[in-house]
Amino acid sequence: MNEQSMKAVDKSNARLIASYLLPLSLFALAGSIVYFTYQVSMVSKQIPHILQRIDTTSEKVEPIIGDVGEIIDLVPPILKEIEEIRKLVPPILSEVEQTRNMIPPILAEVEQTRLQIPTVLDESEAIRGELPALLASADRASAAVDGVSKQVEATRPLIPEVLKEVETTRESIPPMMDRADQLIEKARVAGKEASEGAVTGVFSGIIMAPFALVSDAGKGISGLSDEEAKNYTDKDFELNQEALLKLLNTASKGDEQKWNNPESGNYGFLKLSDIYSEGEYFEIECRTINIRFYKEEKLFKQGDRSFCKNEDGKWQLSE
Repeated sequence: MNEQSMKAVDKSNARLIASYLLPLSLFALAGSIVYFTYQVSMVSKQIPHILQRIDTTSEKVEPIIGDVGEIIDLVPPILKEIEEIRKLVPPILSEVEQTRNMIPPILAEVEQTRLQIPTVLDESEAIRGELPALLASADRASAAVDGVSKQVEATRPLIPEVLKEVETTRESIPPMMDRADQLIEKARVAGKEASEGAVTGVFSGIIMAPFALVSDAGKGISGLSDEEAKNYTDKDFELNQEALLKLLNTASKGDEQKWNNPESGNYGFLKLSDIYSEGEYFEIECRTINIRFYKEEKLFKQGDRSFCKNEDGKWQLSE
């Protein structure tokens, strides 16, 4: 069989195969169309359900979209805050670096402290060894305190008597001082009389008033006229005289005394304004008192009165 005959046979075989394949292809195509139609019908049945789910999903998506919008609106402030935080990072890192640089000295100091611990422990041990002696000393001191407390308790009942005696002694000091002044004054007068002759009743050329400062001289030393004195009672003058004697006997310059009579409602103030000495042949002590009388809460009269001591050591008004 030649080559041409073989080609003719191959073509006839191909036509035969093609004639078989075409119906098969058409059958397969028909089957595919039927299956596709079936699937389309099945899908069409699912379309309402799918559409419902899409609607439900859409309803859920809308709030999410709103939230997303709000989140988008929050993004710029967040980014700005992040930027501010990022600006703070370098100073923080610098401070951390400084802190880290401080760690070696701290560790060195800790090491030195640790090296001192044995010495401290030795000292503590020594102190602990001394504690029994210290406690014993404290016990002895406590016992001594108890003894002192008992002595103080025993002495306490005597305190009122001692205070009373001290008060009595203190009250007796001014008269004793006055008597001492009198003795000194008399000795001075005796010496002067022996050398220069008797000199009495003359005080720096001023004639002294003919009375000493005694209880019945209240009106005379007040500086009030007879008419003015009618506004005050004998009790007022007695209180005024008592205040005056305190300033003359024991006060310092500038000291004040006040008297007040609740019965009459009258009161007064006395102030020691000056202390000086006078005497042509011998010095005598003198004092100036500013006396103020009040009546019905108003100043009634005031004036200065000067007093000097006489030979008997009593205060006399200097006229």
